[in-house]
Amino acid sequence: MGKYKGVVLFDYDFTTVDRDDGILVASQKTIESLNKLKENGYLTMLCSGRSKRFLEDDIDKFQGAITCNGAYTEIEGRPVRDIHIPQDVVQKVIREYDTEESALHLETQDVTYYIEHGQDFYKGFRMFLDLPEHWFAPWSQHKEGEHITKIVLNCTKKEIMDRFREEFEGKLQCIPPFEDKLIMDVMSVGITKGEAIKYLLEKFEIDRKDSYAFGDSDNDVEMLRAVGTGVVMGKHSKAAGEAATMFTGTVKEEGITTGLERLGLI
Repeated sequence: MGKYKGVVLFDYDFTTVDRDDGILVASQKTIESLNKLKENGYLTMLCSGRSKRFLEDDIDKFQGAITCNGAYTEIEGRPVRDIHIPQDVVQKVIREYDTEESALHLETQDVTYYIEHGQDFYKGFRMFLDLPEHWFAPWSQHKEGEHITKIVLNCTKKEIMDRFREEFEGKLQCIPPFEDKLIMDVMSVGITKGEAIKYLLEKFEIDRKDSYAFGDSDNDVEMLRAVGTGVVMGKHSKAAGEAATMFTGTVKEEGITTGLERLGLI
């Protein structure tokens, strides 16, 4: 038997927090439920499309985190996997998609870089989510050799997203995090939340039947299918709903705690 009885993974936006309902950090009830899980021998993991920096308000409530849709994993503060986009591919993306019709964000685990044509998008994005300015920097401040884990492509037309997918097929993994927005998360080829979970289960000798995940959106589908039980929140995308094993309430309704109790994990 491995170190942990099992693992429970949680998406962040609209699963652990819900900005639309004014819930900006994990609730006290959620934190108490996470602590009970740990006491019961389960590994608790955030599993988000966000980079580590964008999770800093709550990352310490969990024993580990899978970030950037599976590209980076750490347990108890120690990196166990870090897969970045090759530098030559990063430069090609910048050359071809830093345009008036598409904005780029380039993410490390600590800082998000924006490029000239993305400044307006960056400013609006930061102000909308009320994010600290020091989380961001212009690409001119990028240090040589600094790894880019994820690129965010924001487009004005669907045709640009389609062209990007076709051009980088076999080189990059493209995941739209929202079903109704022209935004795409871009990672190294083969990277998904589900693939990262399979790696985690094998590394820590956890049986798939003892793995659980809570999610709500399109970029959670691979995660929900990779585990033994995929729990989908009350507010969710169509694709996430189709991948669900069971459903629970919204963040406001303390859906995480309700789901864990129904599963008998706490």
